[in-house]
Amino acid sequence: MKYPIQIFSLGPKIIELHWPKIIAEDVLLEIIALKNNIENKYSPIISSIYHSYQVLSIQLKEIEYASEVTTWLKEFIKRPMSRENLPARWIWTVPVCYAPEIVSSQNQYLQEKNMDLETLIEYHTSKSFLLYFYGFLPGFMYLGGLPETLHIPRKTIPDRKISKGSVAIGGSQTGIYPVDSPGGWYVVGKTPVAIFENGQVKLPFNPGDKVQFASISPQRYTELQEGSVHNWEKTAYCG
Repeated sequence: MKYPIQIFSLGPKIIELHWPKIIAEDVLLEIIALKNNIENKYSPIISSIYHSYQVLSIQLKEIEYASEVTTWLKEFIKRPMSRENLPARWIWTVPVCYAPEIVSSQNQYLQEKNMDLETLIEYHTSKSFLLYFYGFLPGFMYLGGLPETLHIPRKTIPDRKISKGSVAIGGSQTGIYPVDSPGGWYVVGKTPVAIFENGQVKLPFNPGDKVQFASISPQRYTELQEGSVHNWEKTAYCG
């Protein structure tokens, strides 16, 4: 691996691997590659495995496996990362309506930033955002790469309810609220596509993929909202 990795034991059945405290795509790729190798080798004895920006956490089913897995990890992280250990990666297009008649609270963000709507749309749709992981809420994506022009401090007093499908910006991040939830981010758009429904996350995106927002009209928003199944558009990502 390229980066120094520390291995910690958090109780008899939990092993954590820590990367340096930076948010970077190549750190994410190392985490994904290692996670895939662990699952391929030890899937029957793993209770759960998940990651954040710099941490990979493994919970084992039984105590007696901890020593074997830890020994294997210490040797494996000495090797260079192979791209063969990474899954195919995609850029997914997510339709978003930025029209004021659909996004009534959008003006809060525009006033705070002293920005017009056209500039917001231009910057928010000009690039794709890297999906690091899911968390906070079922289907809530932690996306990286927001242009600095769009950064804004989170609200000091969170809203009591942000509706599902709201595309929002908070700090240096952007994301989509999959369900109705309190939140301190500024809503800038809405997607008509269901993200979490009937107890299941409806997104085909995986960490390491990218998300590209595409501006749509209110009419198209209504059409997609009334559709039963969304056909996701994607292109191969070779980053």
